[in-house]
Amino acid sequence: MSMFLTAFAESNDSNVSSGNTEVTEQSLFAGGSGSVEDPYQVATADQLDHIREELDASFVLIADIDLSGYENWQPIGEFQSKSDAPEDAEIPKEEAAFRGSLDGNGHTISNLTIDAPQSMAVGLFGCALGNGDGKGFIKNLTLENVNVNGAYLVGGAVGLQFMNFEVDDIILTGTNTLSGMQGVGGIVGTGFDWIRNCNATADITILGDGGACARMIAGGTAYSSIENCTANNGTITVEGEACWGFGGICGAPYAAAEIKNCDANSVTIIVSGENGRLVGGIAGFAGTYGESEPASIENCTADGINITVSDTTTCVGGIVGGPKEESDGSSVMSSYAVKGCSVSGSISGGAEKIGSVAGDETNAVELDCTSDLL
Repeated sequence: MSMFLTAFAESNDSNVSSGNTEVTEQSLFAGGSGSVEDPYQVATADQLDHIREELDASFVLIADIDLSGYENWQPIGEFQSKSDAPEDAEIPKEEAAFRGSLDGNGHTISNLTIDAPQSMAVGLFGCALGNGDGKGFIKNLTLENVNVNGAYLVGGAVGLQFMNFEVDDIILTGTNTLSGMQGVGGIVGTGFDWIRNCNATADITILGDGGACARMIAGGTAYSSIENCTANNGTITVEGEACWGFGGICGAPYAAAEIKNCDANSVTIIVSGENGRLVGGIAGFAGTYGESEPASIENCTADGINITVSDTTTCVGGIVGGPKEESDGSSVMSSYAVKGCSVSGSISGGAEKIGSVAGDETNAVELDCTSDLL
């Protein structure tokens, strides 16, 4: 997704600090060997911090972990370009990313704080991807009281979820605030693989002019889908000019095949800056390009959605803002279908292309949705 990765190709701030506890190799973890069959056991904050020393291993939590002792957590795994070649600028370097797995085992990680306003790929895990031996994942985990500030690709669990890495059954609860310029999500900043069975509440702020792509579950995705996810309460606030791509579940599901069985409940979206566009209760925009089947927003509910936008904002809908051009300057627009959905709440403001289901119905092959939108 070039709008994210080429916009900011620097690695994380060197000023962000991690834990300073020195331990021997034998005492890094509570047990296990790091294999898929026998994952390293993680019981303390220091042990969680040492995951960065075994980026290709498997881990399982065996206790709840409080990160309040870390004033500024360093994300595990970082984005670095694969090489200096232009064609590799947007591909993460495997050696720098987390490429293992973490099973939260039903436990909670609380009080994550990151202040890295110039950084890319910011979250508990910064950049994560699968390795040649199989899919990586983070699953079965609760995050509580998250405060994360970054620039691009900002998420509570994972900043950049790259290919072959799944995010499943993550709950974001408590008081959560996230901020950044582009690709900001409660669970995932930007994802390139499946996101399933997640639940989030958060207050998200988009900083500066030209900001884009934010919401409770994922700020944006690329060619990847979202299923069985719920956003409850929370706000997204956008004050800059010419900002775009905001939705209750995902702001920018670029070429994503489907958003299925997802709910956004009592979510507030405020876009007060001038010349914003593509705002929806479920997704900011939707659609696939040049494929036989359009993208599907299916069996989704936007209940009690409150959307307030400036009088110069365009393409605002109760479910989806509308389609998007394939790239800057392209005449190819995405196509999508809304199936078996419902929406209630209100939309205030907007310049043109404002709709109870879709703001811009161009390339919408189906709009099957009941609406009680004021």
